[in-house]
Amino acid sequence: MERECVRKLKDGKMAKVRLIIEDGVIKDVKITGDFFAHPEDGIEIIEKELIGKELYSARQAIESASGGIALVGLHVEDLIAMVQECLDGSMG
Repeated sequence: MERECVRKLKDGKMAKVRLIIEDGVIKDVKITGDFFAHPEDGIEIIEKELIGKELYSARQAIESASGGIALVGLHVEDLIAMVQECLDGSMG
């Protein structure tokens, strides 16, 4: 099952999260938008951390992976909310 969530953030930036979920596990994730991460591969680090995780552990995976990553134009809480929105839609 594929789910996608698009959100206009507080400062006018856009973000999109696309998840592929099978049997309650995140099989693939893509996070895109007009924001930046430092180091440059920060978003890929977060994506890799989410792949293979069960739905209930997504928040913990994002918080864990984002510890050493500075996001500009996207807050970690916004990202968590978007992933949760996708996941909530997949369970309904």
